[in-house]
Amino acid sequence: MCDYAHMDWSNLEYFLAVAKEGSLSAAAKSLKVNHSTVARRIDRLESDLNVHLFRRHNKGYLLTEHGLALEQETKKVDQQIYQIQRVFKDKETELSGKLVISKPASGGINVTPLIAKFLKQYPNIDLDMRVVHSDEEDNFDADISLVLTNHPAEHMIGTDLGALPMNIYGADAYLRQTNKTEIEDLDWIIWKDDSGRTNMEARLKQLVPNPSIIMRTNSFGEIIEYLNEGLGVSMISPIGIPVSSNLKPFREDKYSFDIHLWLLSHPDLRNNAKVQVFKKFFLDEIQSFITNKISKYR
Repeated sequence: MCDYAHMDWSNLEYFLAVAKEGSLSAAAKSLKVNHSTVARRIDRLESDLNVHLFRRHNKGYLLTEHGLALEQETKKVDQQIYQIQRVFKDKETELSGKLVISKPASGGINVTPLIAKFLKQYPNIDLDMRVVHSDEEDNFDADISLVLTNHPAEHMIGTDLGALPMNIYGADAYLRQTNKTEIEDLDWIIWKDDSGRTNMEARLKQLVPNPSIIMRTNSFGEIIEYLNEGLGVSMISPIGIPVSSNLKPFREDKYSFDIHLWLLSHPDLRNNAKVQVFKKFFLDEIQSFITNKISKYR
């Protein structure tokens, strides 16, 4: 009795080749293998099935009654395999080509590790990253827009990736000064959001009516540099802080602010495979990234 669980189903490919070509040599040529390999595979298949599949004679190999029956069934399997391969080939094609992603110029979040991981997982997708400086630039040419806001545009399809905590950060040496123990004592570097979605200065003035603002900038990178120089503090997300920095949170148990991170896309792209796979990937990864990144600063 045949043990189908241990049968080598790849032998069926050799069987079909011999049935089509009519000889071992012709089948070997079509399969680009040795003549002996084909013979060994056919012998093994006949042994597994415990039947004779071919009649050998001087004109070549002719199918027996069992061979004809197996040929019909194997052709059905071969067609099914072809259909499966075609479907997944189509999916592979869908997950290739250009995908345009926009992100704010002063977003305060470092997504480089996530983008690198995405490209390794989907190497056929060509990412076109666009940095936008205002609402007018955003969402028009991009397939997906990465947006920091608590109020996303209503005409876009939005995926809320969760609330990014914003805390007060400064250099360790700056915060250890004896005259910097209260929030009213701090000097501020304000992140200015060009898009107008987030007004960090207004948030600050809800806490400190007359804050000592020494600088405003729309460059998150510059904020990090000035903070490391010990010039003051800023309200930023730990997501954007380089691991190598010497920044520390100031009274994070008392002072914390949240801004939601959204992935926005146009309704026409609802069924776009590249858009959907990017959203799914980013939704899974950003939440883990947020958790792990924040833990490094606590």
